[in-house]
Amino acid sequence: MQFTLFLEASTLEETKQALDNFKRFTANYDVSVSVSKVEEYWKIEDMYKALLGVNKSSECNMKTLLSNIASNWLELPDEYLASKTMDDCEIYIPNLYMITLNMDD
Repeated sequence: MQFTLFLEASTLEETKQALDNFKRFTANYDVSVSVSKVEEYWKIEDMYKALLGVNKSSECNMKTLLSNIASNWLELPDEYLASKTMDDCEIYIPNLYMITLNMDD
């Protein structure tokens, strides 16, 4: 299971701070994540893309966590997606533009 976060940030330092905040947020729901990759997102200026692995033991708490990240999720095969650009979707995490949760291992 893996999160992909698209973060509104103009520097790598801002991105790291947002990731630290996200990790603390997930820990509140007993979901353990680890950052595996961070890079500038080439399609949008002042946007970073981060990949975070989810500890298998955390999977049972995922539904509660997702409902506290965003108000609406698009369910795709093996993936959940929430974005500021979706109708009726409010993302509750500052600087988070879009997020996906890939259910594959």
